[in-house]
Amino acid sequence: MPDRDEEAWGVEGPRRGRGGLIEAGLFSAARALEAEADRWFLWLPVLFAAGIVAYFALTDEPDPRIAVALVIGALGLCLTFRHAPLGVALCGAFLAFALGFAVAKLRTEMVHAPVLVNELRYVPVTGFVEEVERRPNGRARLTLRIITLGDLDASMRPHRVRVSFPTSHDAGPATGEAVALRATLGPPPEPVEPGGFDFGRQAWFAQIGAVGYATSRIAPLEGAPVPPWSLRAWSVIDALRARVNARIHTALPTETGAVAMALITGERGGIPQELTQAMRDSGLAHILAISGLHMVIMAGTVFWLVRALLALSPGLALHSPIKKWAAAVALAAATFYLALSGASVPTVRAWIMMGIMLIAVMLDRPAITMRNVALAAIAILVVAPESLFDPSFEMSFAAVVALVALYEWLSARNRIRLFDVSPLWRGLRKGGALAFGAAATTLVAGTAVAPFAVYHFHRMTHFSLVANLVAAPLVSLLIMPMALLALIAMPFGLEAWPLYAMGFGIELMVGTGRWVASWPGAVSILPRISGTALALIVLGGLWLCLWRTRMRALGLVIAALGLVLAPASNRPDVLIEREGATAALRSDGGNLVFPPATAATYSVENWLLADGDDRDPNTISGEGAFRCDPLGCIGQVKGKTVALVRHPGALEEDCRVADIVIAPFTIQKRCRTRVIVDRRMLREAGAHALYIEGLSIRAETVAQARGKRPWARSAD
Repeated sequence: MPDRDEEAWGVEGPRRGRGGLIEAGLFSAARALEAEADRWFLWLPVLFAAGIVAYFALTDEPDPRIAVALVIGALGLCLTFRHAPLGVALCGAFLAFALGFAVAKLRTEMVHAPVLVNELRYVPVTGFVEEVERRPNGRARLTLRIITLGDLDASMRPHRVRVSFPTSHDAGPATGEAVALRATLGPPPEPVEPGGFDFGRQAWFAQIGAVGYATSRIAPLEGAPVPPWSLRAWSVIDALRARVNARIHTALPTETGAVAMALITGERGGIPQELTQAMRDSGLAHILAISGLHMVIMAGTVFWLVRALLALSPGLALHSPIKKWAAAVALAAATFYLALSGASVPTVRAWIMMGIMLIAVMLDRPAITMRNVALAAIAILVVAPESLFDPSFEMSFAAVVALVALYEWLSARNRIRLFDVSPLWRGLRKGGALAFGAAATTLVAGTAVAPFAVYHFHRMTHFSLVANLVAAPLVSLLIMPMALLALIAMPFGLEAWPLYAMGFGIELMVGTGRWVASWPGAVSILPRISGTALALIVLGGLWLCLWRTRMRALGLVIAALGLVLAPASNRPDVLIEREGATAALRSDGGNLVFPPATAATYSVENWLLADGDDRDPNTISGEGAFRCDPLGCIGQVKGKTVALVRHPGALEEDCRVADIVIAPFTIQKRCRTRVIVDRRMLREAGAHALYIEGLSIRAETVAQARGKRPWARSAD
């Protein structure tokens, strides 16, 4: 008798002869997919994310009718093919993609707020303080919910602005306080090169319409209106955070206390830059930012303690659901930790993931499952689809998916156990399992996040496995449990000893980070990889982790293809920043070279990072590639002459001899140079990247890369 799959194709499966090979392949794929039917749900967040990516990849803002049409079309396909072979899978795939696209469009419209178009100097600003972020360089960033901004009316006034100010003589305002100041403000900055990080898009979804710096003292606003209820609530929480930080500083006044504050209240402004860099180079920087690791340890410790205490009562243990009660208390503790830590975006995501797992325990469902990870991903992307492009979101879910896949694989293998012939053998097996588990989880999580670290930060740490093998037990068994105990003891004034113990663990962890970071070759700076390469690597990893049958091995092939495409094959020959004052040329050796006296600006630092160049930005200028005088500089790249004009007096000669003229001012008179990039063009199109392809010169601009989107300056 033909089986169900053969009936779907015909009487005897795929026909032989012409076209038979294609049909056989489709038939085999259908059988493989049906064998994985219980895992189809796990691909819904992946396809939902694909719809979000498709929305953000467009160069023009789509009409809302397109999003509606996609959803209606997907529903129509579901109704049409719901009884076809794999109809349910195809229906879910199309609908998830369409909903991802539609949710991204809806979110863009929901956060729509005015964005400053031109720079405003010394403009009066009044607003409510939403957040104060202190920095180790003696400055702080202030996020204000605007009340008034100069003479701008409501239709032109940004909803939020972010300004920096010095903190050396001013402790700064408190959350919820109404303040007045003068500031110089401008639009959120654009990418420093085509395809670079777009802070403007990030600011759009945070409803930040202007950034700048304070030019006066920040003073309380007289006769201010009543703050919104949300800010009043956060002011109470921030006051509690300040008291907790003061207690920590009293017990641990050194950099150890600064790290303790970062782990308990999320305040990282006191951590020295040198320490942050050492932790980054050793692969331990993730410990300094409250995320899933900290949330799991805090909630897990509370869960274990509450359940252990309740189990001391035989009556409760035998007749009451103490496991569910412990999960409920752990969820409440996680929520308190979320608020105390400042509820940063990564912490909120970690809380959602932890909450779903604890709710699963309360519903008598398994907590550590790939389905719960998928539910958490869907919940986060529905609320904030822009999170998909946040490095913390990508790295958190990459690590969790990889670790849960490892857990599933080990659980399947442990169903077949060897007979333990002696207690010694059992002890050796348990000890070996613990050692293997620590090494395997560190290796798997590190491998999972590595592509995102290279894509976003252009860094690869080579000894993070060693550093994390030492730091992970310290964090899990000493640092975070002592942090929890210190919080419990604070109302009674008994927090000193737990904080001392926590500080001891922090010193060991920091010492490990500095030691590993000092090893030769501890970190490599790698050039930018393409989005296509990253997508293939991620798809390959998901294919390997989400499926269970032999077809999961195809994930290695997909990831390998991404690795092949990863190296940058076509790097720009000339880079020009938006102001036109700085430019870089590609040398014959492949490195970027700069004119003498080039400052280590944000653009220069990011150009070098994206190029995989680990040179110090403060020492890269004056390498002999340019001939300079007070009027400008002349350089050569691929046989073309590039003129960087500093004064209009050099225009006549430069226009005569150069193939490319770059000027930080508008060129008014006629210039016969083939390519002119002046102030007017840079203001209109942003930073430029030029590619010399034989006799032609091709230009790419930030405006072209951003397209006509609401967060782009060129948008209508």
